[in-house]
Amino acid sequence: MKIKRITGLAILGIFISSFTIYSQNLKFGHVNVADIILLMPEYQNISKIMDEEATTLENQFTAMREELNNIELEYEKNYETYTAEQRQSKEQEYSEIQQRVQEFYVNAQQTLQMKQEELQIPVLNKLFSVIKEVGDDNGYLYIFEVNSGLTVFQSNLSTDVTPLVKEKLGI
Repeated sequence: MKIKRITGLAILGIFISSFTIYSQNLKFGHVNVADIILLMPEYQNISKIMDEEATTLENQFTAMREELNNIELEYEKNYETYTAEQRQSKEQEYSEIQQRVQEFYVNAQQTLQMKQEELQIPVLNKLFSVIKEVGDDNGYLYIFEVNSGLTVFQSNLSTDVTPLVKEKLGI
């Protein structure tokens, strides 16, 4: 009976000590993606491209609104001289242009969103690839993103790998 007890305690001791040794090697890190991405030259280029794209679309939208306003002013100015058919024709023209302006606005918003996503995907892929490299190179089990809202607790044992990622990116 004593031998079973001693053997059991020995096995338990080995298990606990191996678990303790193993758990001491577990490395957790955290990174602030927002801080890094704002410093990446690729992201700064995205901002420039998006500003240019938005300005172009905004200029087109402004031109369409001016056309719509001109038609409205002309209609109001000549209302008394128009025949019923002319009024109806001008009202229909105004309505069609107004609809085109509204459609253009919605399409412009969608175009901007798709363009931004198209430009951001390669930058994010590059960043996440480097984060993975940092994790692999330094033996991290997990690296958490601190601004995602998913990290509920951050221990002092978790290492901020943001500087390592910035270094690997050359920023």
